[in-house]
Parts: sequence; C-alpha cells; structure tokens
Amino acid sequence: MKTCYLINVIGLCFDLIGVLILFKYGLPADVSRDGIQSMNMAGADPDEAKKWKKYNILSRIALLFLICGGVLQIISTWLQSHL
Repeated sequence: MKTCYLINVIGLCFDLIGVLILFKYGLPADVSRDGIQSMNMAGADPDEAKKWKKYNILSRIALLFLICGGVLQIISTWLQSHL
C-alpha cells in the first residue's frame, strides 16, 4: 500500500515540475519547421531562432512531465483499488 502512495507522490512531483516549466517557457508554438528556416534566410536574428528552439523543446518536455505524472497517478489509483 505504501508503494501506491509513493507512486502517487512521484506523479504529483512530475506534474509540479511540468507546470513550473510550462509557466516559464509557455506552450509549444504551433509553427511549421520550414518557417524557422525561412526566417533564418530572410535575415532573422539567429539568436532568436535558437531561443525559439530552446523554448519549444522545454515546453514539450514540460508536457511530457505532465503526461507522465498523470499516468503515474492513474496507476497509483488503480493499484490502490485492486490491492
């Protein structure tokens, strides 16, 4: 039974980390990858393109944390009801 609570706490920690990362970096931008290359060709600042890529990657990682946290909480709840 203590394992279920540990899984639940780990899931909550994943959710908290995901929310904090999302708060800092926002949701992933829904821009085509071709748009970034055309921005670079048009003389856009390469530092801004790097920043966009960093924010996009970190926001996707945050969503992954949220999904993993939710799955862990579902597993914990299922285990508590079946043990």
